[in-house]
Amino acid sequence: MKKIMFLVLFTGCISAYSQDELWIKEKVRTYKTISSSQDLFEKIKRNFKTDLTRVKAIYCWITLHMKYRITTSSFVFEPEQIVYFDQEDLDRKIVAKNDRLVEKAIKDRGGVCEHMALTLKKLCDYFEIENELIKGYVRNKPEEIGIRPKFKNHIWNAVKFNGKWMLIDATYGIDYDGYLDRAECDFSYFNIQPAQMRLTHYPSEPKWIDFLEQSNINKFSALPMFWDGFIKAKAELITPSDGKLSSVKRKKFITFKNLNENLKITYKFDDESFTKEPRVKRSGTYTNVIINTSKEGILTLYFNNKSALAFKVED
Repeated sequence: MKKIMFLVLFTGCISAYSQDELWIKEKVRTYKTISSSQDLFEKIKRNFKTDLTRVKAIYCWITLHMKYRITTSSFVFEPEQIVYFDQEDLDRKIVAKNDRLVEKAIKDRGGVCEHMALTLKKLCDYFEIENELIKGYVRNKPEEIGIRPKFKNHIWNAVKFNGKWMLIDATYGIDYDGYLDRAECDFSYFNIQPAQMRLTHYPSEPKWIDFLEQSNINKFSALPMFWDGFIKAKAELITPSDGKLSSVKRKKFITFKNLNENLKITYKFDDESFTKEPRVKRSGTYTNVIINTSKEGILTLYFNNKSALAFKVED
């Protein structure tokens, strides 16, 4: 009886949480004429009363109303020469520079990860909510599997609620469709759990490496490439943990835990036009995917036709 009671209560909490997000989305969708960070702050302050709903509203506004602009730069922050007299002067000029970036991003309705993270930080600062920027590394394509990054190339946020840090990446929450004023807000990258973030992000500061319980960056670089389809499946990859597979071993075994059995699983190599269906065996909560091939190249698995994870198959 206790187990049944728990399940009913747990379901109720999830339902309320979803309703909360739906209400936030519907309200923030109407913020189409925001012209400054102060303007956005006033709107959110008027409509939302708790720190959590306010930060969700900030995240939602960024992911609904801003567009990610692709760049070829290898740097998180574009190098800029700043002349200063002392540390206090430097700190003041950095704040002023970041403020300019935020206002430009809001006015232009777009930017790169730097603009998204700074915008979220600026609004949290307005509300006096403790937060930090986290700089680090992400991989953008499966060809990078096994290659140690040379430069920090991403930035995201940590926000503290009730003494606990919550990880947020508004850049990852943006649909790369090139559109503005989207109908839906993707909360998958709000309050990202460490087990999920370890797959796609590697911080540069020891504090956040410890928070995510990560080992060295070489192990992170060696992981398979995880895409949105895998993250949203809420499953766990059991084996292989290495993103490089041998073409010598013809049979490739990929094992998942807690993968929805109704998901359609397909795969293809990067030089192929059409996907194929692998052999799939299920036992309890485990799903075994068997791909029989000695081909080399980038092997991508799809869940319901969405990119889920990729491996580099080599001799």
